[in-house]
Formats: sequence, structure tokens, C-alpha cells
Amino acid sequence: MRKIVVYKRLENESDEELIYRVCTDKDNIGSWQDVASILNGILNTEYTESKFRKQYQAFQKMLSANEYKFLSDDNYLKEVQAQKDELYKIKRQVFDQRREYNKLLISDARADHLMERMVDAAEKLNTERPLNFNNYISCVSKKEAVLFCADWHYGMVTDNIWNQFNTSICKDRVIHLTKKVKEFVLLNKVNTIHLVFLGDMAHGSIHTTARVAAEEKTCDQIMQVSEILAQMINEISSSVNKVNVYSCYGNHLRTIQNKKESVHSDNMEKLIPWWLNWRLKDNTKVSIIESEFKEFTKLKVLGANICCVHGDLDNIKKLGVDVNTLFTKLYGETIDYAISADKHHLEEFESYGIENILIRSLCGTDDHANDKRLYSTAGQSLMIFNDDCGRECTYNIKFT
Repeated sequence: MRKIVVYKRLENESDEELIYRVCTDKDNIGSWQDVASILNGILNTEYTESKFRKQYQAFQKMLSANEYKFLSDDNYLKEVQAQKDELYKIKRQVFDQRREYNKLLISDARADHLMERMVDAAEKLNTERPLNFNNYISCVSKKEAVLFCADWHYGMVTDNIWNQFNTSICKDRVIHLTKKVKEFVLLNKVNTIHLVFLGDMAHGSIHTTARVAAEEKTCDQIMQVSEILAQMINEISSSVNKVNVYSCYGNHLRTIQNKKESVHSDNMEKLIPWWLNWRLKDNTKVSIIESEFKEFTKLKVLGANICCVHGDLDNIKKLGVDVNTLFTKLYGETIDYAISADKHHLEEFESYGIENILIRSLCGTDDHANDKRLYSTAGQSLMIFNDDCGRECTYNIKFT
């Protein structure tokens, strides 16, 4: 329904000005016949709608033809045009802000929905398949261990000359890893073990090749690998007195596929420790520790400071010096060990007294690496620490 407006001649307004003002408001009035009725009533004339329409169109043509002259000669019109331009820019800014805000709302809605699903699933599993654990204190030594789990890429499928990998093989390798970790911590009489997840625990779908080579959808990958991790942690906890769990997020589970448009911290891998909190809440030996340093994860093991990152943003050759400079300047703490992943191979060297260690991947050589002849052995690393000399030994657990 159109709003009814009463038109009257303004003070000192000429017939031409009146006609132009009313015709300009034609879209709010209705048809040209409605415009003619209003103007004939004010002017006391009996013209057809054609007369007013053509008069208005002629004035518009004249205005358009002389617009440059008006804008050049009339300061007032220049100001009006400047204000129109500024208004347009503000309108575009508001539009762009609204678009970006809507992106954030969509991302938050997806994360909230996934968290709700994970809560329901965790609660159901806690009821139907409770994780049994042993509270028996079996060791009173001061030794501690750190297990670094990196680049599982659960959901990835590959079959090349060097490696075969899928979800079934991933589960088998985790079973083997858990068995070897329990064996080594008992052998070394470890009191506390720290588990550090270095990112890319699931394969995700950030690249077309990742989507093609994936066995499960991203959300299902996260939930499945989270449960595998929960069971592994629970099983390892039976061999030690205390389990501390830390995690970094990688690049394969970022929420936006386009790297240039993505925010590094907007990452679905953050849901994994959240799931572990719910699933392992009854295991009093396990603590899920959230990092206070954003994408950096720092832990102290018997006096040694260890800084961990996924590694997609870092150069392994200068990582130790970079993180040591950062933590010394911001937090007044030096770094003894710099640990990263992402590159899928084993590497270790010392720089300025800082031990730089690159951890192998659990998934092994994928199709991308195979095409570039970048072969590496699948594996994970377990380090044993004592309070005398720091790192006592490293078990590089391989998978064939």
C-alpha cells in the first residue's frame, strides 16, 4: 500500500518548479495519470499526463546535458555531489562490513552446531562405551616422557610405491603406537607423560586433492579421530600416574579453504581437545591443558622449556631462534627444545644451544609427496626426560 501524500505549492514556487518536484516523486505517487491529476488540481488546469511527462523528460535531458557545467560553476552542486560520493562510499563500507560479519556468523553457527553434536556424541559414548581406567600408582620415579603425535591426516587415502594409508591403517598404527609407548614408559619407569598433538590430526578438505583423497567428511573425521585419541590417552594412562595433554592446530582443518581469505586461528582442530575434555572427564589421571600462547604450545618438563608449533608458518632452520627470541622478549623465558611437524619427515639439529626437532607423520608419504619424489618413513616420537640432564633418550617409533 502506497503512503498518501498531499502536495501543495510551496511559497514562491514557480509552475515549472512545482511540476518538476511532483514529477520527481512519481514512483511514490503511482502512475503518470495520478501525477497529472495532482498537478491539474493545484494548477487548475486540464492537461493530459503526456504533457507533464514530456515536460519532465525534457527538463531531465537538459539537466543531464549541462550537469558538468552545473557542477563546475556552482559550489553548492559541487558540495552536493561530494556528499553523494561520500554517502556511496559509506554505503559500500557498511555493505562490506555486513558481508564479513555474516561470514563470521555462518562460521560461528557451524562451530556451535558441531560442538552440540560432539557433546551429544560424547555423552552417549560415556554411557554406552565408558572408558575404563586404572588409578593404581605404579611408579614413584621422577622421570617424565613426552609423546609427540603429528600429521595423522585421519581420513586420507593413498596407495603409492612407498606407502599405503587409509582409516583402517591409521587405527592399526595408533594401536601399535599405544603399545610401544606403554612398553617404553614402563621400561623407563616414567611417572608423568605429556602428550602433544602437533596438528593435522585429520585430513580435512582444504584442497581439491584433499577432498578427492578423503575417506570421510571433515566433521566425521574430527569426531572419529577425537575418539581414537581419547581411547589412546585412556589406555596410556593405565601405565603412568599422570597424563597431560596439549595440542597445536594445523592447516588442514581451517574453516575457509582459500588460504588468502582464511584466519589461521579459525580452525576446526580446536574442537579435538574440547571433545577430549568431555570424553575423559571421569579419568582423574588426565588433564587437558589449553595453550595460553595462541598457535604456540609451551610446556615445562622437569625444568626444560619445550615450545611446539605445527610448522606450516615456520622455517625449521630458524624456528628455535625465532621462538626463543619471542618467549624471551615477551615472557622472560628461554626455550630449550623447539618441536614442529608439517613437513612429514624426521630432522634434528642444534642452534645456539636450542635443540630443533622435526617430527615424522603417522600417515607417511601421500600422493602429493609421491609425485614430487619426497619419500619419508611414517613414525612418531617419544622422548624420555630426567631431572639431571633433560632429554635422556628418544624413541623414534616407525610404522611399516
